[in-house]
Amino acid sequence: MTAVTGPVVTGAARESAERPELLALDAGQHYRFGFDMGACIGCHSCEVACAEQNGLPPDTVWRRVGEIEGGAHPDTRRFHLSMACNHCLEPTCLAGCPTNAYLKLDNGVVQHQPDECIGCQYCTWNCPYSVPVFQPDRRIVTKCDMCLPRLEHGLAPACVGACPTEAITVEPMDVESWRADHRAADGPNLPSADITLSTTRIALPAGVPLETYAASDHHLRPEHPHTPLIVLTLLTQVAVGASYAGARPVAALLAAAALAASLLHLGRPVHGWKALRNLRRSWLSREVALFGAYGAAATAAVAVPAVAPVAAVLGAAGVFASARLYIVPGRPAWSSPLTVAQFELTAALAAAVVTGRPALVAGLAGAQLGVSLANLARLRLSRQFEARGTVRLTLRWFGPLFALRVAAALAGIILAASGSGVLAAAAPCAVAEMANRYLFYVTVVPLNMPGNFFRGRSIPR
Repeated sequence: MTAVTGPVVTGAARESAERPELLALDAGQHYRFGFDMGACIGCHSCEVACAEQNGLPPDTVWRRVGEIEGGAHPDTRRFHLSMACNHCLEPTCLAGCPTNAYLKLDNGVVQHQPDECIGCQYCTWNCPYSVPVFQPDRRIVTKCDMCLPRLEHGLAPACVGACPTEAITVEPMDVESWRADHRAADGPNLPSADITLSTTRIALPAGVPLETYAASDHHLRPEHPHTPLIVLTLLTQVAVGASYAGARPVAALLAAAALAASLLHLGRPVHGWKALRNLRRSWLSREVALFGAYGAAATAAVAVPAVAPVAAVLGAAGVFASARLYIVPGRPAWSSPLTVAQFELTAALAAAVVTGRPALVAGLAGAQLGVSLANLARLRLSRQFEARGTVRLTLRWFGPLFALRVAAALAGIILAASGSGVLAAAAPCAVAEMANRYLFYVTVVPLNMPGNFFRGRSIPR
């Protein structure tokens, strides 16, 4: 294993050097974190030590201390939960990363390689614990590596040494035994360990109420709108619709604009080519490859019309891959076939507008509105906080915008069906599509670790 250089140990992190050396690993073992919820007092020393050890800027946190509450007055209880990366046996950050920037090391650590990261942030969507964070000063994603440089010298991570109650430990774990029974990784208000086979062992104290909630649930906030992705997804889908309709120059122009817009989302756009490295596992890699091929075919079709059907097929596949990358367990509002339906309907609606077929425009706009409402109904009926949180954000925080989205869709449907013409219906349909896509990004509530009352659920970007 190659040693990784790290910042000089200072302050609270230095205390961990005085702790006993770690136990050596036997064959078939990995290191894992252990956490005793009954011992944690919520002092946040572990957060400070982690930040010092790894030289993190103020808005980037790798270890978080959350608050869990439950019970009925006067028998209420409050507990604290300190968690960093769970170094899962089946890490979704690793599987979804388009550049293969993640490695599962022999000692169990899920390591992020900063030089390979392009800052696309797809891993932040894939992880159900919202562990990887975008670090603005470096323009890449970063995460806990269990203080790997210390680990390689037999020393405990900084958070372990800084904890005054020894609530955090690092210990050997038999991989196959844990894979067979990992129930100890489940805890109150945490995502199911089944998703990634989290390895953090959580010891629960006696008297935890059956029903609990995270203090951060009081501070439900919108997610980042990802404006370049709004532009990218809409432009690619409209371009593909133009290909369906045979408008070859329009399709080529929009495809080129969409590919240019895609680079604006990356923290390191110069390294965007690395996104093609993980075609075997990452839907983002497949989207990049398919839309790259579509852009080339759409451009060639301007001069060689015979290439147009090939471009249309590649475009349809690209729209599917684009939708499929959002279907991840960590984002319940997106994780549905309805996401694929939304994206494909946008392309079909664009084709209907270009070909001037008002009845089809009315039908497709109605279908798109129906899909949006069906998704809200699905989420409203869920018992999952994150699913119902999307409904709350949509109808309360963004209620006026959602009302505009519905009104614009209805106006487009009525204008198209009443004989006013496709051009009259196109503008309100476009407004409805843009509002719908903006809501798609800002109202999603990710699965997460519990946060505290003041920090809320949103991870600093």
